[in-house]
Amino acid sequence: MNFPAKILLFGEYTVIRGGAALALPYPEHSGRWGAGAPVHDWNPLLRFVQTCPELLDVTALELDIARGHGFLSDIPQGKGLGSSGALVAALYRAYGCNVPTDLEGVRDRLARLEACYHGQSSGVDPLVSWVARPLLLRGQEAPVLVDLPIGDWTSSGRWFLLDSGVARHSAPLIAVYRRKLEDEAFQGRIRALAGIVEELVAAYRQFDEAHVGIGMEELSRLQLDVFQEMIPAELRTLWERGLEERQFALKLCGAGGGGFFLGYRLRGDLPVGAVRF
Repeated sequence: MNFPAKILLFGEYTVIRGGAALALPYPEHSGRWGAGAPVHDWNPLLRFVQTCPELLDVTALELDIARGHGFLSDIPQGKGLGSSGALVAALYRAYGCNVPTDLEGVRDRLARLEACYHGQSSGVDPLVSWVARPLLLRGQEAPVLVDLPIGDWTSSGRWFLLDSGVARHSAPLIAVYRRKLEDEAFQGRIRALAGIVEELVAAYRQFDEAHVGIGMEELSRLQLDVFQEMIPAELRTLWERGLEERQFALKLCGAGGGGFFLGYRLRGDLPVGAVRF
């Protein structure tokens, strides 16, 4: 069984304060657990899951790893597309113990497993891979499966990914964000971002291209100002040019800092190196 990559379309950072977020599976890249995987050091994972045997059948996992099983994946690592989330979802599907029937329960289990890789996890990335469907998120509320016009959006050719070419490390950026939240003026700008995200989620779900375009421009301009630490210097000039010429609008794709960024074509051609999705 394949587990897709994920794209956090809207809501990075604002979801932490209870705002909406929309996450999509990205099946152009995926992974699966099975035989024939490249040699990999699974000892850190095994040491971790041995401390929480209620999550996985550790004995079966150890036996399969000894037989050469592993994770076969074409999801780019460290790019913000949920490579570790897909791995965690595949592991839990293959070896999970007492798997809950509700999404919130599964999310909690997946978050605990992904903490092995990130120290802390919301469980969103592996949950998107687990269900392979769009999820609407809102702070600590239970995630909700939603139906979206993904085929229509894909055929529109407006959405794209752009690789910044910069290594990505989320934890320091999230720490910066939480520290800046202590400032009341910054909180106000985050509330403004959250309002734009709410409108974008509604417009996207209705396939309202006009309002998505307007919202993406607003979101892009505000993110350029608010999330300066999350935008590599190498990308900033292109980001600004896209807005000035009204060609395209860029935004974070997850925590930012590096890896992939998300774009929306307003008119004209896509920037060099862009990949449609």
